[in-house]
Amino acid sequence: MNRFDTYIAEYIYDNKEVALDKIGIIKTSAASTQDTRPLVQFTYDKKTTNSEGLVNYIAEKAVKNKSLIASDLESHLAQVREFINIGKNYEIPNIGFIKANKSGFYEFLPYSEANKPLRISNQTVGGSRRNNSRSVVQLISFIIVIAILSGLGWQAYRFFSNKQPAATVTPKSSNPDTSTNINSPVANKTSHDSATAPLVRHSENDTVNVRYVFERTASGLRARTRTAQLQRFGNNAGYDSFVINSTKFFDLYILKPTKLADTLTVKDSLAKFFQKDVKVVVEPANQ
Repeated sequence: MNRFDTYIAEYIYDNKEVALDKIGIIKTSAASTQDTRPLVQFTYDKKTTNSEGLVNYIAEKAVKNKSLIASDLESHLAQVREFINIGKNYEIPNIGFIKANKSGFYEFLPYSEANKPLRISNQTVGGSRRNNSRSVVQLISFIIVIAILSGLGWQAYRFFSNKQPAATVTPKSSNPDTSTNINSPVANKTSHDSATAPLVRHSENDTVNVRYVFERTASGLRARTRTAQLQRFGNNAGYDSFVINSTKFFDLYILKPTKLADTLTVKDSLAKFFQKDVKVVVEPANQ
């Protein structure tokens, strides 16, 4: 469960009401998290925006920059909507679940005494039903799962290979359709040759350029604005673009020279900062 979900639940208990971007408004009479069956009223409204106090509340709790929290919360709720639209229940801890009904409208399911959702009535605010292609959403979700598993596999590989005197690193070969942006959020760098590079052997104390990929999105605007935002804060941020089944995706990353022995430490640190899984990609050595 994402940490944002816990913060949202705490905000509801403290303020009795919260508006979630393009999802709806939740009101409750619960006084604390000890109330396991609070009276909850949910209003579906795809035009609503986040409560003004929610970003400030999370930024204060997480002790992080307000602008970064606002951007990450927007991205998190966009993923939540995709999750709901493929037929999954979105859980708000100790509050209940939000799901899509057969008409495409969101409805709320509260916790029962057995901690299972019970259907209750809900209101809907006018607006046309979203015309989503579930097959595309499911494909994107599958790709994200594969990317996460790949990152876990790489982490395990680095853990065991670091115990050996030397490790073999296969440089990343850029796809000819992939463009990279490091210093500018608008202009893309020239693509590298897609031919497979020869294997390069490194010792665990060698320093290599590592891309710590912290987000994948299909929104070019999101990639550009998030990268520019991180660059303004002094981070060496960039993004790669690539096409899968006629859909263009963007991998956002932090570029950081790192000793091979320290990649897991840096990866864990960035994962805590972004509150997301981070994938490690070693850039090819200059030939």
